[in-house]
Amino acid sequence: MRLRPVVGVALGGGGLRSAAHIGVLKVLEKEGIKIDLLAGTSGGSIVGALYAAGLSLEQIEYIYRTLPKQLPTPAVNTFSFLLALLERIGFLPKRPSLRQISLPRGLLKNDPIRQLMTKETKGYSFDQLKLPLAVLATDLCSGREVVFAPEKARHYLDDGQRIFLSNEQVSVAVAASSSIPGIFVPVNVAGHCLVDGALKANVPVHLLKDWGAQVIIAVDLGFTVEEARIGNILHVLLQANDIMGQTISDLHLKASSALVIRPQVGPMRLTEFERIPEVIAQGVAAAAQSLTTIKSAIKR
Repeated sequence: MRLRPVVGVALGGGGLRSAAHIGVLKVLEKEGIKIDLLAGTSGGSIVGALYAAGLSLEQIEYIYRTLPKQLPTPAVNTFSFLLALLERIGFLPKRPSLRQISLPRGLLKNDPIRQLMTKETKGYSFDQLKLPLAVLATDLCSGREVVFAPEKARHYLDDGQRIFLSNEQVSVAVAASSSIPGIFVPVNVAGHCLVDGALKANVPVHLLKDWGAQVIIAVDLGFTVEEARIGNILHVLLQANDIMGQTISDLHLKASSALVIRPQVGPMRLTEFERIPEVIAQGVAAAAQSLTTIKSAIKR
């Protein structure tokens, strides 16, 4: 007979701000709150996968601190891309030489993310993880949710509408879930063109509900829509992604009964690695403030 409810934790996306998840998990560990199920989107899938693979939070923190060595590489020659783009949309006269330049499906390759995760998770599949994990991505061609999870979760998560995948390496799922459209090249998996799961749900609480979690703790890193400064094409793409993600995330969380933790990280550029200790501390502070509510829900 089970003496406590099934506890699920949903880790939301947020780029480098996902380091706040480390702080949240530190508090839950310290307080002896056992996690039965994990779900992650984008940056949340990175922390979730590392934790589910059995890495300690100290090890995960070290990985985040050394991320500058794992920076993604460009997928395109910037000057050639600009000329070809201007020609295709009619701002330059048609030239055969420019027509030979194929436009990329993203500005950056996600190979470093996949390679890092393959190394740190030992090439595990979802069935090999120490803790059950679901990772959310989006099929760019059909618009359907794509859920990577252990085969045992199929009964709960394969509803006929989603694409359910259980045989892929965790690193492949994380790379797909983290591929911001227009920024990163989509990931091809099992005939599907996959991008950021935040297009469907930045905080995947619905997966945990379907999976049978009775108490759901959601870590919502939010977006920085209000504070954004639009200076170049990358800012435009990221801002558009954030506006859409904020709207979808708000709808999902309002419709759920999840206990929401919101670390107050604020705006953070993808290269502000020096702020990682501060972000982790924000995760600790936010989780500590929610402890009473969480413990009360578990004891019911």
